Amino acid sequence: MTTTADNYERLEASLARARSELDAAEAQGLFCGLLCASGRVNEAQWLGEIFEDGADAGDAAVEQCRRELNSMAEGLRTSMYSGEMDLQLMLPDDEAPLGDRTEALGSWCHGFLFGLGLGGIRQEEIRSEEVRELLRDMGEIARLSLEGEEGSEEDEAALTEIVEYLRVGVLYIAETLQPLQAPPRLQ
Repeated sequence: MTTTADNYERLEASLARARSELDAAEAQGLFCGLLCASGRVNEAQWLGEIFEDGADAGDAAVEQCRRELNSMAEGLRTSMYSGEMDLQLMLPDDEAPLGDRTEALGSWCHGFLFGLGLGGIRQEEIRSEEVRELLRDMGEIARLSLEGEEGSEEDEAALTEIVEYLRVGVLYIAETLQPLQAPPRLQ
């Protein structure tokens, strides 16, 4: 079974081969933000953001990465709107240094906020106070940095809680901003 960490490493390598400036966490965050904003991920929206304008569309590495990103986008749409709450944030493995995981989480949040904006959502248009609070928290998390590589057990536990808070928060934002995308529920 492929894990989210395996997918992270594979996409990270693919983005590097394609010379993208985004990392895997930021790319997934971008796609989640676009999905929350519009219920879909349109390649025309993200292509220029992930690959430089001068990226050669015929380049094999760019084409392979583009296919992987489109596949990820479809998988995200399914997991975000399935009603199963099975969205997993694409972050480094738990064995990676805490500083790397914290940086990736900040990058994920940056990508998410950028994706919301790219998808046309403006913070002043959001009526839900809960969603506005989640977005403020994401802005703070995007600026997180951790001094040193080692973390305490408390730091590890805090990071795990933040990841879960974001995971559930993104699903809440998606349901709030795109209620018609959610599957019908029996009452």
